[in-house]
Amino acid sequence: MLKFNGAPVKLGKASCPVNKKLGNGSCIMRILLALCLLFSFSCLRFRVENLNEEILFRIPLGATPESFEGVVVNQVLTNVPLTIPTASNVSALADNKQSVIKLFDRNGRLDATIGNPEFKSALGIPHYPFRFGGIGTIALNEDGDLIVQNRISAKGMELPQGQENVYKTYSGAFSTQGATVLPSFIVQITQKGVVEFMLGASGKNTEPFRYIEYILPGDGEKLFVYHRIAEEMRLSYFEEGELKGNLKESNLPVFVSAEAKDFDITLDKLLPHPEGDYILGSFSYYSKKDKRFKFRRIFRFQYDTKDYQMLKEIQDPSEILFSIRNNNEFYIWETEDGGNSIRLQVHDQNGNHVNNKRIPFSPPRGQWRETYTDSFDNIFSVRIRAGALEIYRWI
Repeated sequence: MLKFNGAPVKLGKASCPVNKKLGNGSCIMRILLALCLLFSFSCLRFRVENLNEEILFRIPLGATPESFEGVVVNQVLTNVPLTIPTASNVSALADNKQSVIKLFDRNGRLDATIGNPEFKSALGIPHYPFRFGGIGTIALNEDGDLIVQNRISAKGMELPQGQENVYKTYSGAFSTQGATVLPSFIVQITQKGVVEFMLGASGKNTEPFRYIEYILPGDGEKLFVYHRIAEEMRLSYFEEGELKGNLKESNLPVFVSAEAKDFDITLDKLLPHPEGDYILGSFSYYSKKDKRFKFRRIFRFQYDTKDYQMLKEIQDPSEILFSIRNNNEFYIWETEDGGNSIRLQVHDQNGNHVNNKRIPFSPPRGQWRETYTDSFDNIFSVRIRAGALEIYRWI
Protein backbone atom coordinates (compact mmCIF):
# COMPACT_ATOMS: atom_id res chain seq x y z
CA MET A 1 0.00 0.00 0.00
CA LEU A 2 1.34 3.44 -0.94
CA LYS A 3 1.48 6.15 1.71
CA PHE A 4 1.54 9.91 1.33
CA ASN A 5 2.47 12.04 4.40
CA GLY A 6 1.83 8.95 6.51
CA ALA A 7 -1.71 8.38 5.15
CA PRO A 8 -2.52 5.32 3.03
CA VAL A 9 -3.29 5.83 -0.66
CA LYS A 10 -5.46 2.90 -1.65
CA LEU A 11 -5.19 1.59 -5.18
CA GLY A 12 -7.11 -1.20 -6.87
CA LYS A 13 -10.76 -2.21 -7.15
CA ALA A 14 -11.79 -0.96 -3.75
CA SER A 15 -10.61 2.60 -4.41
CA CYS A 16 -11.03 2.75 -8.20
CA PRO A 17 -14.34 1.25 -9.28
CA VAL A 18 -14.78 1.32 -13.03
CA ASN A 19 -17.23 3.96 -14.17
CA LYS A 20 -19.59 2.46 -16.70
CA LYS A 21 -19.68 5.66 -18.76
CA LEU A 22 -16.06 6.74 -18.49
CA GLY A 23 -14.48 3.30 -18.27
CA ASN A 24 -11.35 2.94 -16.18
CA GLY A 25 -9.80 6.22 -17.35
CA SER A 26 -10.75 8.07 -14.17
CA CYS A 27 -9.11 5.34 -12.09
CA ILE A 28 -5.88 5.68 -14.05
CA MET A 29 -5.94 9.45 -13.60
CA ARG A 30 -6.36 9.07 -9.85
CA ILE A 31 -3.44 6.65 -9.70
CA LEU A 32 -1.24 9.02 -11.73
CA LEU A 33 -2.22 11.93 -9.51
CA ALA A 34 -1.33 9.99 -6.37
CA LEU A 35 2.04 8.98 -7.85
CA CYS A 36 2.78 12.56 -8.89
CA LEU A 37 2.02 13.82 -5.38
CA LEU A 38 4.21 11.11 -3.89
CA PHE A 39 7.06 11.93 -6.29
CA SER A 40 6.75 15.68 -5.59
CA PHE A 41 6.91 15.05 -1.83
CA SER A 42 9.99 12.87 -2.27
CA CYS A 43 11.74 15.55 -4.34
CA LEU A 44 10.91 18.20 -1.75
CA ARG A 45 12.25 16.02 1.04
CA PHE A 46 15.52 15.34 -0.75
CA ARG A 47 16.08 18.71 -2.35
CA VAL A 48 19.66 19.99 -2.52
CA GLU A 49 20.38 23.47 -1.22
CA ASN A 50 23.44 25.08 -2.78
CA LEU A 51 25.43 27.05 -0.20
CA ASN A 52 27.21 30.30 -1.07
CA GLU A 53 30.73 31.26 -0.07
CA GLU A 54 31.32 34.30 2.13
CA ILE A 55 34.90 35.40 2.71
CA LEU A 56 35.61 36.27 6.35
CA PHE A 57 39.40 36.69 6.53
CA ARG A 58 42.20 37.24 4.04
CA ILE A 59 45.55 36.88 5.82
CA PRO A 60 48.66 37.83 3.85
CA LEU A 61 51.48 35.30 3.48
CA GLY A 62 55.02 36.67 3.71
CA ALA A 63 58.17 37.07 5.76
CA THR A 64 57.25 40.34 7.50
CA PRO A 65 56.23 40.46 11.18
CA GLU A 66 52.72 41.58 10.14
CA SER A 67 52.09 38.55 7.91
CA PHE A 68 52.01 34.79 8.31
CA GLU A 69 55.22 33.18 7.09
CA GLY A 70 54.45 30.23 4.87
CA VAL A 71 57.07 27.51 4.48
CA VAL A 72 57.10 26.10 0.94
CA VAL A 73 58.34 22.56 0.24
CA ASN A 74 58.02 21.26 -3.35
CA GLN A 75 55.77 24.22 -4.15
CA VAL A 76 53.40 23.33 -1.29
CA LEU A 77 52.82 25.30 1.91
CA THR A 78 53.71 22.85 4.68
CA ASN A 79 53.15 24.82 7.89
CA VAL A 80 49.59 26.03 7.29
CA PRO A 81 47.17 24.44 9.80
CA LEU A 82 44.29 22.44 8.37
CA THR A 83 41.75 24.43 10.35
CA ILE A 84 42.00 28.07 11.39
CA PRO A 85 39.97 29.03 14.49
CA THR A 86 37.81 32.14 14.27
CA ALA A 87 35.66 34.03 16.76
CA SER A 88 33.75 37.23 16.02
CA ASN A 89 36.35 39.39 14.25
CA VAL A 90 39.55 37.51 15.08
CA SER A 91 41.39 34.49 13.67
CA ALA A 92 44.39 32.81 15.31
CA LEU A 93 47.48 31.27 13.68
CA ALA A 94 50.47 29.64 15.37
CA ASP A 95 53.90 30.74 14.17
CA ASN A 96 56.01 27.92 15.55
CA LYS A 97 59.20 29.38 14.11
CA GLN A 98 58.78 32.38 16.42
CA SER A 99 56.82 30.43 19.09
CA VAL A 100 53.98 32.95 19.04
CA ILE A 101 50.29 33.02 18.19
CA LYS A 102 49.27 35.76 15.77
CA LEU A 103 45.79 37.26 15.91
CA PHE A 104 44.47 38.80 12.69
CA ASP A 105 41.39 40.97 12.18
CA ARG A 106 38.83 40.74 9.35
CA ASN A 107 40.97 42.97 7.11
CA GLY A 108 44.01 40.71 7.46
CA ARG A 109 45.86 43.14 9.73
CA LEU A 110 47.88 41.77 12.65
CA ASP A 111 45.93 42.68 15.78
CA ALA A 112 48.17 41.22 18.52
CA THR A 113 50.71 38.50 19.27
CA ILE A 114 50.95 36.13 22.25
CA GLY A 115 53.89 33.97 23.22
CA ASN A 116 57.69 34.06 23.16
CA PRO A 117 58.84 36.73 25.67
CA GLU A 118 61.83 37.51 23.44
CA PHE A 119 59.71 38.08 20.34
CA LYS A 120 60.05 41.57 18.84
CA SER A 121 56.61 42.63 17.68
CA ALA A 122 55.94 45.07 14.87
CA LEU A 123 55.76 48.71 15.91
CA GLY A 124 52.43 49.62 17.47
CA ILE A 125 51.12 46.03 17.67
CA PRO A 126 50.62 44.71 21.22
CA HIS A 127 52.59 41.64 22.29
CA TYR A 128 51.64 39.59 25.38
CA PRO A 129 54.47 37.33 26.60
CA PHE A 130 53.89 33.68 27.46
CA ARG A 131 56.45 30.90 27.18
CA PHE A 132 54.96 28.05 25.14
CA GLY A 133 56.89 24.77 25.09
CA GLY A 134 55.47 23.99 21.63
CA ILE A 135 52.20 25.16 20.15
CA GLY A 136 49.84 22.44 18.96
CA THR A 137 46.11 22.72 18.26
CA ILE A 138 44.45 26.12 18.79
CA ALA A 139 40.74 26.84 19.24
CA LEU A 140 38.67 29.87 20.20
CA ASN A 141 35.74 29.59 22.58
CA GLU A 142 32.48 31.51 22.59
CA ASP A 143 34.02 34.38 24.58
CA GLY A 144 37.02 34.66 22.27
CA ASP A 145 39.51 33.07 24.70
CA LEU A 146 42.23 30.95 23.13
CA ILE A 147 42.33 27.24 23.96
CA VAL A 148 45.92 26.19 23.21
CA GLN A 149 47.58 22.79 23.25
CA ASN A 150 50.89 23.56 24.93
CA ARG A 151 53.44 20.80 24.41
CA ILE A 152 55.95 20.34 27.18
CA SER A 153 59.46 21.34 26.08
CA ALA A 154 61.66 18.42 25.03
CA LYS A 155 64.86 20.12 26.13
CA GLY A 156 67.22 17.43 27.31
CA MET A 157 65.00 14.60 26.11
CA GLU A 158 66.99 11.70 24.67
CA LEU A 159 65.74 10.76 21.22
CA PRO A 160 66.35 7.49 19.35
CA GLN A 161 69.17 7.79 16.82
CA GLY A 162 67.98 9.29 13.55
CA GLN A 163 64.62 10.45 14.92
CA GLU A 164 63.72 14.09 14.43
CA ASN A 165 62.84 16.23 17.42
CA VAL A 166 59.12 16.64 16.77
CA TYR A 167 58.95 19.62 19.12
CA LYS A 168 61.00 21.63 16.64
CA THR A 169 58.84 20.70 13.66
CA TYR A 170 56.66 23.46 12.23
CA SER A 171 52.89 23.16 12.61
CA GLY A 172 51.19 21.35 9.76
CA ALA A 173 54.18 19.01 9.44
CA PHE A 174 53.85 17.71 12.98
CA SER A 175 53.69 13.93 13.19
CA THR A 176 52.40 11.79 16.02
CA GLN A 177 54.33 8.78 14.74
CA GLY A 178 57.36 7.60 16.66
CA ALA A 179 58.42 6.21 20.01
CA THR A 180 58.54 9.45 22.00
CA VAL A 181 55.73 10.44 24.35
CA LEU A 182 54.14 13.77 23.41
CA PRO A 183 52.86 15.20 26.71
CA SER A 184 50.92 18.46 26.64
CA PHE A 185 48.59 20.63 28.68
CA ILE A 186 45.75 22.82 27.49
CA VAL A 187 46.02 26.50 28.32
CA GLN A 188 42.98 28.79 28.31
CA ILE A 189 44.33 32.29 27.76
CA THR A 190 42.64 35.57 26.85
CA GLN A 191 43.53 37.60 23.78
CA LYS A 192 45.46 39.92 26.11
CA GLY A 193 47.63 37.10 27.44
CA VAL A 194 45.88 36.51 30.78
CA VAL A 195 46.00 32.81 31.69
CA GLU A 196 42.62 31.54 32.91
CA PHE A 197 43.79 28.00 33.80
CA MET A 198 45.94 25.04 32.79
CA LEU A 199 44.01 21.88 31.95
CA GLY A 200 45.28 18.31 32.27
CA ALA A 201 43.68 15.03 31.25
CA SER A 202 41.61 14.86 34.47
CA GLY A 203 40.87 18.57 34.83
CA LYS A 204 42.71 21.61 36.17
CA ASN A 205 46.31 21.09 37.29
CA THR A 206 46.33 17.33 36.72
CA GLU A 207 48.46 14.93 34.66
CA PRO A 208 49.25 15.91 31.05
CA PHE A 209 47.52 14.68 27.92
CA ARG A 210 49.62 12.19 25.95
CA TYR A 211 48.13 12.69 22.50
CA ILE A 212 45.34 15.06 21.43
CA GLU A 213 43.48 14.54 18.17
CA TYR A 214 41.12 17.51 18.42
CA ILE A 215 39.88 20.21 20.78
CA LEU A 216 36.32 21.51 20.40
CA PRO A 217 34.91 24.37 22.51
CA GLY A 218 31.17 23.98 23.10
CA ASP A 219 28.46 26.23 24.47
CA GLY A 220 29.57 28.55 27.28
CA GLU A 221 32.52 27.13 29.19
CA LYS A 222 32.17 23.61 27.82
CA LEU A 223 35.21 21.98 26.21
CA PHE A 224 35.57 18.60 24.51
CA VAL A 225 38.94 16.90 23.98
CA TYR A 226 39.43 13.74 21.90
CA HIS A 227 42.67 12.21 23.14
CA ARG A 228 44.52 9.00 23.94
CA ILE A 229 45.34 7.45 27.31
CA ALA A 230 47.05 4.04 27.60
CA GLU A 231 46.68 3.34 23.88
CA GLU A 232 42.92 3.89 23.81
CA MET A 233 41.01 6.89 22.52
CA ARG A 234 38.55 8.70 24.72
CA LEU A 235 36.35 11.76 24.49
CA SER A 236 36.52 13.90 27.64
CA TYR A 237 33.99 16.58 28.49
CA PHE A 238 35.10 19.54 30.64
CA GLU A 239 33.19 22.52 31.98
CA GLU A 240 34.99 25.49 33.55
CA GLY A 241 38.10 23.32 33.65
CA GLU A 242 36.50 20.47 35.58
CA LEU A 243 36.05 16.98 34.13
CA LYS A 244 32.31 16.30 33.73
CA GLY A 245 32.45 12.95 31.95
CA ASN A 246 34.14 10.86 29.31
CA LEU A 247 33.56 8.04 26.88
CA LYS A 248 36.33 5.46 26.65
CA GLU A 249 36.97 3.28 23.61
CA SER A 250 37.32 0.20 25.81
CA ASN A 251 33.81 0.74 27.23
CA LEU A 252 32.04 0.95 23.87
CA PRO A 253 29.52 -1.93 23.76
CA VAL A 254 29.72 -2.07 19.96
CA PHE A 255 32.94 -4.07 20.20
CA VAL A 256 31.28 -6.86 22.20
CA SER A 257 28.00 -6.95 20.27
CA ALA A 258 26.78 -10.01 18.36
CA GLU A 259 28.17 -8.60 15.10
CA ALA A 260 31.71 -8.64 16.54
CA LYS A 261 31.82 -12.40 15.85
CA ASP A 262 31.55 -11.87 12.09
CA PHE A 263 33.13 -8.45 11.59
CA ASP A 264 36.29 -6.58 12.45
CA ILE A 265 34.93 -3.33 13.87
CA THR A 266 37.00 -0.13 13.90
CA LEU A 267 36.16 3.20 15.51
CA ASP A 268 36.16 6.02 12.94
CA LYS A 269 35.46 8.97 15.22
CA LEU A 270 33.54 10.26 18.23
CA LEU A 271 31.76 13.62 17.96
CA PRO A 272 30.19 15.46 20.94
CA HIS A 273 26.96 17.41 20.87
CA PRO A 274 28.04 21.02 21.67
CA GLU A 275 25.81 21.17 24.76
CA GLY A 276 27.28 17.97 26.22
CA ASP A 277 24.05 15.97 25.90
CA TYR A 278 25.44 12.94 24.05
CA ILE A 279 28.08 11.66 21.61
CA LEU A 280 27.77 10.28 18.08
CA GLY A 281 30.17 7.49 17.16
CA SER A 282 30.97 6.19 13.68
CA PHE A 283 32.19 2.60 13.22
CA SER A 284 33.33 0.69 10.13
CA TYR A 285 32.59 -3.03 9.76
CA TYR A 286 34.93 -5.30 7.77
CA SER A 287 34.36 -8.95 6.94
CA LYS A 288 36.62 -11.27 8.89
CA LYS A 289 36.74 -13.58 5.88
CA ASP A 290 37.88 -11.28 3.08
CA LYS A 291 38.71 -8.09 5.10
CA ARG A 292 36.47 -6.01 2.82
CA PHE A 293 34.43 -3.04 3.97
CA LYS A 294 30.79 -4.06 4.47
CA PHE A 295 29.04 -1.08 6.04
CA ARG A 296 29.35 1.80 8.48
CA ARG A 297 27.09 2.42 11.46
CA ILE A 298 26.41 5.54 13.50
CA PHE A 299 25.41 5.22 17.16
CA ARG A 300 24.35 7.62 19.89
CA PHE A 301 26.12 7.23 23.25
CA GLN A 302 25.87 8.81 26.69
CA TYR A 303 28.82 9.83 28.89
CA ASP A 304 29.96 7.34 31.54
CA THR A 305 27.33 4.73 30.65
CA LYS A 306 27.03 1.83 28.23
CA ASP A 307 23.67 2.98 26.87
CA TYR A 308 23.64 3.31 23.11
CA GLN A 309 21.29 3.46 20.12
CA MET A 310 21.96 2.75 16.46
CA LEU A 311 20.84 5.64 14.23
CA LYS A 312 22.12 4.88 10.76
CA GLU A 313 23.71 2.21 8.60
CA ILE A 314 25.70 3.33 5.54
CA GLN A 315 26.70 1.06 2.68
CA ASP A 316 28.98 3.48 0.82
CA PRO A 317 32.48 3.71 2.37
CA SER A 318 32.91 7.24 1.00
CA GLU A 319 30.01 8.58 3.11
CA ILE A 320 31.44 9.79 6.42
CA LEU A 321 30.03 11.27 9.63
CA PHE A 322 31.00 14.96 9.50
CA SER A 323 29.45 16.99 12.34
CA ILE A 324 26.53 17.50 14.75
CA ARG A 325 24.27 20.56 14.73
CA ASN A 326 22.83 22.25 17.81
CA ASN A 327 19.30 21.17 16.79
CA ASN A 328 20.43 17.50 16.98
CA GLU A 329 20.64 17.03 13.20
CA PHE A 330 23.91 15.62 11.90
CA TYR A 331 25.78 15.79 8.60
CA ILE A 332 27.06 12.92 6.46
CA TRP A 333 29.85 13.99 4.07
CA GLU A 334 29.58 12.78 0.47
CA THR A 335 32.07 13.81 -2.22
CA GLU A 336 30.61 14.74 -5.63
CA ASP A 337 31.91 15.62 -9.10
CA GLY A 338 35.39 14.21 -8.55
CA GLY A 339 35.85 16.30 -5.42
CA ASN A 340 34.75 19.61 -6.96
CA SER A 341 31.75 19.75 -4.67
CA ILE A 342 30.61 18.24 -1.39
CA ARG A 343 27.08 17.14 -0.56
CA LEU A 344 26.24 17.24 3.12
CA GLN A 345 23.38 14.86 3.79
CA VAL A 346 21.25 16.27 6.61
CA HIS A 347 19.87 13.64 9.01
CA ASP A 348 17.50 14.23 11.90
CA GLN A 349 18.15 13.04 15.45
CA ASN A 350 16.66 9.62 14.61
CA GLY A 351 18.91 9.07 11.60
CA ASN A 352 16.34 9.91 8.90
CA HIS A 353 17.75 11.57 5.78
CA VAL A 354 15.72 14.80 5.51
CA ASN A 355 17.68 17.25 3.38
CA ASN A 356 20.93 18.02 1.53
CA LYS A 357 23.34 20.94 1.34
CA ARG A 358 25.93 21.29 -1.40
CA ILE A 359 29.28 23.06 -1.09
CA PRO A 360 30.41 23.96 -4.63
CA PHE A 361 34.12 24.83 -4.67
CA SER A 362 34.93 27.45 -7.28
CA PRO A 363 37.85 26.42 -9.53
CA PRO A 364 40.67 25.70 -9.32
CA ARG A 365 39.90 23.01 -6.73
CA GLY A 366 43.57 22.76 -5.71
CA GLN A 367 43.36 26.12 -3.93
CA TRP A 368 40.90 24.77 -1.37
CA ARG A 369 42.12 22.97 1.73
CA GLU A 370 40.16 21.70 4.74
CA THR A 371 36.40 22.15 5.29
CA TYR A 372 35.26 22.04 8.93
CA THR A 373 32.60 23.20 11.39
CA ASP A 374 32.46 24.80 14.83
CA SER A 375 29.99 24.32 17.69
CA PHE A 376 27.68 27.04 16.40
CA ASP A 377 26.60 25.45 13.10
CA ASN A 378 29.09 27.40 11.00
CA ILE A 379 30.77 25.63 8.07
CA PHE A 380 34.20 26.96 7.08
CA SER A 381 36.75 26.28 4.35
CA VAL A 382 40.37 27.41 4.03
CA ARG A 383 41.70 28.54 0.66
CA ILE A 384 45.21 29.59 -0.43
CA ARG A 385 45.05 32.13 -3.23
CA ALA A 386 47.15 34.99 -4.56
CA GLY A 387 49.61 35.04 -1.67
CA ALA A 388 47.05 34.89 1.10
CA LEU A 389 45.19 32.51 3.41
CA GLU A 390 41.46 32.98 2.93
CA ILE A 391 38.81 31.74 5.36
CA TYR A 392 35.29 31.28 4.00
CA ARG A 393 31.97 30.61 5.66
CA TRP A 394 29.27 28.74 3.72
CA ILE A 395 25.81 30.27 4.05
